[in-house]
Amino acid sequence: MKAIIILFATAMVVLFTGISGKRTWLLPLSVVGLLGALASLVSDAFLPILSFGGMVRFDGFGLAYSGLVIGAATLIFLLSGAFYRHLKHTLADHYGLLLFSLTGALCMFSFEHMVMLFLGIEILSIPLYVMAGSRMDDLKSSEAALKYFLMGSFATGILLFGITLVYGATGEFEITKIQQALDVKKVYSMPLFNTGLLLIIAGLSFKVSAAPFHFWSPDVYEGSPSLVTAYMATIVKAAGFGAFYKLFVMGFGPEAPYWSMTIAVLSALTMTVGNITAVMQKNFKRMMAYSSISHAGYLMLGLLSGSAGSQSLFLYLLAYAVATIAAFSVFMLVNREDDLEGGKFSAFAGLNKTDPLAAFVMALSMVSLAGIPITAGFFGKFFLFAGAFGGFPWLVGIAVVNSAISIAYYFRVIVEMYMNDAKVEWSFSAPKTYRLVMVLAAIVLLGLAFIPDQVLALVP
Repeated sequence: MKAIIILFATAMVVLFTGISGKRTWLLPLSVVGLLGALASLVSDAFLPILSFGGMVRFDGFGLAYSGLVIGAATLIFLLSGAFYRHLKHTLADHYGLLLFSLTGALCMFSFEHMVMLFLGIEILSIPLYVMAGSRMDDLKSSEAALKYFLMGSFATGILLFGITLVYGATGEFEITKIQQALDVKKVYSMPLFNTGLLLIIAGLSFKVSAAPFHFWSPDVYEGSPSLVTAYMATIVKAAGFGAFYKLFVMGFGPEAPYWSMTIAVLSALTMTVGNITAVMQKNFKRMMAYSSISHAGYLMLGLLSGSAGSQSLFLYLLAYAVATIAAFSVFMLVNREDDLEGGKFSAFAGLNKTDPLAAFVMALSMVSLAGIPITAGFFGKFFLFAGAFGGFPWLVGIAVVNSAISIAYYFRVIVEMYMNDAKVEWSFSAPKTYRLVMVLAAIVLLGLAFIPDQVLALVP
């Protein structure tokens, strides 16, 4: 609870600091607020589980996943100083919106009531509708904001309709009381309840960009500013799957036979569509968009692993988020003007000669996303696949084949960096904050390979 209050207070302070004109204070204030929220999560871990009126519940699951997204957000904010170097009057608005969005993500990990799930999704999404269109002189950015807003609104309507049908079948909004109603009334075989589950799955699938609800993702990722794209690909993805897991595994877990096959089919379709389409892309951001879609398919395996899936899901999300943020840090370095033409793979040509550290971090990120030993991504996939193998061996087989396909497009970036010559002369040095993020990301991606069990133990 304290973390949500700290983030909200930090966002308000940042906004009022921007009004006062103290532009240089904005990034330090934001980072201090994020670190303060992270410290509050650590302190809350030693306290009894907190619950407020059946609306929210701050248990070990919520604290661990909240720490993950706050840590990822801290890396993104470190990149923002150089990325927003040209902004003047609206810089505080950008930081404030990102912090407000982050409070919504924390609500999605700790909700106990369906209304809180809805509020968390809206608090997370509405600032991002604005951020996606923040480049007002760019038609692609406006298109991204419009598509994200319209599709997000329809998805929220579908989600609410599903929640309404579940309420109609059970008479309850709280997860624990819904479970009790399912046991007493035996409504899980009723068409009303099953239809509600399908609509909720559809609404949440949009939020995590799972096929066939993924069509908005490539255009929105490409048209949005790269920093916002990195935020959507990591924070929004983690928040969506945290809510997905809490609702279906921790809430509707006893009824898994009625929804697990639907999730399995969506998982197979998502990872296959994402990987095959990513191979055909010529733009880095669109490739990362389809990569994000494919990873949504892998992450759905965590929903099929039962109560043990929260640990493997956490490890995979941690490895995926760090690798994605590191990849975007290098991309923003080579494409400093953040234009679409600069987003081609040729932008990375010869990077090994001009900036060896950036090339190494990008290669490490691509290898980790592909799931190649001995990176964090490999162990994330290993635990995720192992957890789902007992119930869905055919799906794990599809996932392994798709992982092999993904190597084709991830290694295109590595080939450009190490085997092709640079198209333009490198005439600037990377900002220190970019270097810091790259080094931290490399340490995490390599370090997780040696302590996966300790990371899994963080999640109850």
